[in-house]
Amino acid sequence: MEIKHYLSLLWRWAWLIVISISLVGGIAYVISRNTTPVYQATAVYLLDEAPSGSGNEYAQTLFEEKLAQSYVRMVNTRPVREETLKRLNLEGELREGTLAGMIGVSAVPETQLITIRIEDTDPQRAADIANTVGFVFIEQNEARENQRYAAPIANWQQRLSEIGLEIQELETEINTLGEGGTAEEMAAVSRLETQLNEAQIRYTDAFNKVNDLQVAQAQESSNLLEIERAQVNRNPIRPRVEINTLLAAIVGGMLAVGLIFLVDYLDDTIKSPQEILADTNLSTLGTIALIKGENPSERLITANAPRDPVSEAYRVLRTNLSFAAVDGDLKSILVTSSSPSEGKSTTAANLAMVMAQTGKRVILVDADLRRPLQHKMFNVANNQGLTTAILDNNTPVTYHLQKSKWPDLQVMTSGPIPPNPAELLNSQRMTQVIEELLHEADMLVFDTPPVLTVADASILAPRTNGTLLVVESGKTRHGALTQAVERLTNTNTHLMGVVINKLNPKRLRGYGYYYKYHYYYSGMKEYGRPPRRKRRSWLPNFKRS
Repeated sequence: MEIKHYLSLLWRWAWLIVISISLVGGIAYVISRNTTPVYQATAVYLLDEAPSGSGNEYAQTLFEEKLAQSYVRMVNTRPVREETLKRLNLEGELREGTLAGMIGVSAVPETQLITIRIEDTDPQRAADIANTVGFVFIEQNEARENQRYAAPIANWQQRLSEIGLEIQELETEINTLGEGGTAEEMAAVSRLETQLNEAQIRYTDAFNKVNDLQVAQAQESSNLLEIERAQVNRNPIRPRVEINTLLAAIVGGMLAVGLIFLVDYLDDTIKSPQEILADTNLSTLGTIALIKGENPSERLITANAPRDPVSEAYRVLRTNLSFAAVDGDLKSILVTSSSPSEGKSTTAANLAMVMAQTGKRVILVDADLRRPLQHKMFNVANNQGLTTAILDNNTPVTYHLQKSKWPDLQVMTSGPIPPNPAELLNSQRMTQVIEELLHEADMLVFDTPPVLTVADASILAPRTNGTLLVVESGKTRHGALTQAVERLTNTNTHLMGVVINKLNPKRLRGYGYYYKYHYYYSGMKEYGRPPRRKRRSWLPNFKRS
């Protein structure tokens, strides 16, 4: 039952769901179409790391992860951004802080790859920035790595230069002395050659030191190697008009459905016979559609439009009342409601009319001595009626009755409104008036004020054979209905059942086959509107042979 209820709820509010989907999706479409497209360029680099020198694989893995994360943070730094803008001559177009938001750097999990992504409104500029950022970082990183060995290499290179000058001087002196013939000259040449050999040995040692430092620098330096240059991508990454529109439409539909379910959850009004049965254990004897009309006389639909589906609904109510009183003699019935403006006077008048149409003598008594309405519905005077009958002990009750346009229906209007309605209805004279009216009619129908507003209905209900409680669809609350039933039950009132009134014809789904048939198959509309004209068939009308 719950699933059917929710499906019926969604079907009834389908128009809201469609509007919400169309509105939210349309807004998302317009915004997406008018948003400046953003393009993305991606460059891929390989982390060329120096060996850690440790034989522990776990330590090596941690070193690689830390180094990769360090490079990810170092790529998007101020020196790199400033140099990039300078090389691309973008210092007048972009600010260094703006460029920081355009750069995205990430390490590919379980690899040594690092990607540099640039998002920009110009696809060509995005590719240029991505490539330049990587190139600038590689240069700056090499410069940082070279600083560790710069001083030792420079010292050894200076010493190498000094030794080279010393060797040149020694060779010059040896060449100057030549092969000399004297013993002193030969001794000098021998001494210089010894010094030259020592200098050459020191030069070789210095040269090897420089080479060792350069090799160590190359082995211990880490940097990035370009794997894939960024290419110009003409397809924007956002906004994605189709996806944004679809997602917005889904969100709009979900919001509408959520709002519908929330309103339904917060709505505690009576809308179906099942709810009445669950709350009060009372049966629904009739479901009456909304009767349109500003004047009270227009609501007497059983007389004005006896073939209208609403009139048929009152006849169904009349039949159900006869079945409800199958074990007893139903001579009088009281019609009331829990709150004002729920249609109890209209129900009482039309019920009296359909009962009179069966040939029974019916008297409609307007016992609402506070806001009477029956004299307006039947277009009769209200100078005499129930109040005058109660106060007049000498005149027969029939004197205070008024004939209607229909022979079997008489009306006792309320009469002049008294200051003490409850006391009059609770008087012994009222009991005598009811007994005299029963001798004059086959059925008495009493129209009384709402139960929860005043005590009039609770006073008069025990004096009748049965009470009919009118609830307005979509207005009467569960609490009000339950309280009204409790108040009537406490006075030993015989509650015959409930009438659902002012039912919207568009929501007749589930309220009985009869209404479905008349409203959806016969083509007739609710009272106050002309029925649709049947379309003429374009087929030729052949006469039967």
